[in-house]
Amino acid sequence: MASRPATKPWQKHAPPRRPSYVPLWQRRVEEEEEKKKQRHAAAPPRAAAPEEQQQAEKTPRRTSTKRGDSARRVISANLTVLAAISNPNTKIGIVLRYVRFDLYFEDSVVAAQAVWPAPVQVAPGGSVPRRVHLVVSGVSVTRQDAALWRNATAKGGRPVALRLAGRFRTQLNFDRWFFRYRYWVKPQCTLWLDPPPSGALRRSRC
Repeated sequence: MASRPATKPWQKHAPPRRPSYVPLWQRRVEEEEEKKKQRHAAAPPRAAAPEEQQQAEKTPRRTSTKRGDSARRVISANLTVLAAISNPNTKIGIVLRYVRFDLYFEDSVVAAQAVWPAPVQVAPGGSVPRRVHLVVSGVSVTRQDAALWRNATAKGGRPVALRLAGRFRTQLNFDRWFFRYRYWVKPQCTLWLDPPPSGALRRSRC
């Protein structure tokens, strides 16, 4: 009868042998863990030097801008308009329930202002003056419009062309028949102004 080999002292606590059959899912898990260990061992993290860290702190970070933001500019100006609202009808009085002025440069609205107090009553054949202060403060326009504005407002440049569009809620009062008729009126005027700082009115067309 063959004798069984004695177990060596250092083999008393040896790990049990791996069984011959291992499930497929367990093999895949072990392979993934082994790949992760190899990747970490191949590329250990490198600590940045003090000089590199200081240089990174001094360098400002670049902020991403949306496409088209660099192609836009802003303009600023102040315009005071004395509008004379007249009633050409000599028999019927009109009442302006709502009065608003919009200022355009090229095709962009650069300022808007409502006229108060309202309503504005205009007698037959009469006229009512209203002062409107339009403030253009940091209005965004396209690069092309900004270049036109810069050239027009430069010293010795050509007159600045602005378009003033009104929006009136008009009411006609027929006193004899106690009939009131309301409708919208949208007058428009083109203004040619001298370059700043004078900004005097050269001519207008309404």
